Amino acid sequence: MFVFKFEKLLKLKKDMIQKCMLEIAGINTLIEKNREIKYALEQENKQRKKQLDKTLKEKPAKNILLFIYENVQRTDGKIKILNSNILSLIQKRKEKIEEAKILNIEKKKLEKLKEKEYENYVKKENKLETRFLDEIANIKAANRLINH
Repeated sequence: MFVFKFEKLLKLKKDMIQKCMLEIAGINTLIEKNREIKYALEQENKQRKKQLDKTLKEKPAKNILLFIYENVQRTDGKIKILNSNILSLIQKRKEKIEEAKILNIEKKKLEKLKEKEYENYVKKENKLETRFLDEIANIKAANRLINH
């Protein structure tokens, strides 16, 4: 019976591709969560800026203006960090996609090699069977010649 030499390698490649796909899905989830947080922070800052504008028209105390301004600045800092995280996650996703593409190409190559190996095995088995049948035919012919 022909044993596929490449089955373990193919399974390994398929598992690696599956792992990459799961990692890509996880990265996509992180990107989406970061974007949602960023959006929420941007909305908070819009509200704070509106409040700051409203407060400026009323001639407020310096402490209130400073407090609102510092909150806006802190939130802007968080937004910048989130943007940086999103960009690095996008880059990581691109790398994982490339890794998955390479693994897929390697898997296809292994599948072709497996097919060729199987074809070679079948040819070899057919030759052996033909040789065996020829030997049996020769033995029968020799027996007929000896008996006559």
